[in-house]
Amino acid sequence: MKFSINSVSASFTNTLGDSREGIVSLLRAQGGVDADQMALSLGVSKQCVRKHLDVLERDGYVEHAAERRERGRPANIYRLTSKAEELFPKRYDIFARGGLQQITAIWGNQGLDRVFCGCADQMVRDFRPQLAGLELDARVIKLAELLSEAGYEAESQALPDGSFVLTEWNCPTADVAREYTQLCDRELEVYRDLLETQIGRESRIIRGASRCVYHVLKPERTVTVSE
Repeated sequence: MKFSINSVSASFTNTLGDSREGIVSLLRAQGGVDADQMALSLGVSKQCVRKHLDVLERDGYVEHAAERRERGRPANIYRLTSKAEELFPKRYDIFARGGLQQITAIWGNQGLDRVFCGCADQMVRDFRPQLAGLELDARVIKLAELLSEAGYEAESQALPDGSFVLTEWNCPTADVAREYTQLCDRELEVYRDLLETQIGRESRIIRGASRCVYHVLKPERTVTVSE
């Protein structure tokens, strides 16, 4: 009997491919399984299963250990690692929204604003040391790298007039930000603080755009007039 897969996200399939997706889903449902059992459950050859297990183990999603049985030689039993959790869809937005609703109910909008400001201040503290001492062009590039590591899929582009475009192709907090637009407001303040210049936002994912686009202006030079 073939193993049935019913609830795997599209990103999961794109990451692993159908055969490896089946192996991961089977291991999640049944825990430790040997290669022979997997081949039987998935309706594929043992060679196919072992090939995909090698790749999954190499990438850190699967691990194995020998376990003794009542009869015969010990068998390699495969299990998912903690890293494999990243392959499955998550809904952290539900928890976040619930927490924000409770904060509003207990401490009101003022308390909610303090939470968002605190989160923004923490982001500045985390990023600022990595931008310290850099010129604006290098700061924009580094900020895009840091944002990409945080899930924003960001990139930067220098313009002929000395300004820059900072583009985010993904918004990790979009589901929450559609309800709590303060997230976007604080985000803009964080970028202005980190880059130490004026920034205008030209589009937002939560407003239906395909990306968030920020125009980073070149700082105006202060001219000192000698008497």
